[in-house]
Amino acid sequence: MADEPTPWELHRTVEALRRTVEAGFNSLNSRLDRVVTNDLFQAYQASVQRQFDDHEREIAALKAERDADKSQRTNDRKLIITAVFTAFIAPLVLLLIQLWLNSKGS
Repeated sequence: MADEPTPWELHRTVEALRRTVEAGFNSLNSRLDRVVTNDLFQAYQASVQRQFDDHEREIAALKAERDADKSQRTNDRKLIITAVFTAFIAPLVLLLIQLWLNSKGS
């Protein structure tokens, strides 16, 4: 019987064990309070995916607008070249042809 603990020692050991378990549960509860539910996480992920999709659509629209602007600039350059040719070069060529024809005829 000398090796058996006294009731008081058993009480202290059980109380110490209870406090340790209680502290562990309190620690676990404090960590669980910071955990996000699966539904909330999925809703957040869906929101992020919608934002990515919106950004992709905006980028595609900007690229299409940029391509349209490039096409418009190309058309404008062609129009300017045509206008310069018809306004300045064509009359000059006609004048040179007329002078050449007049010099040949004399």
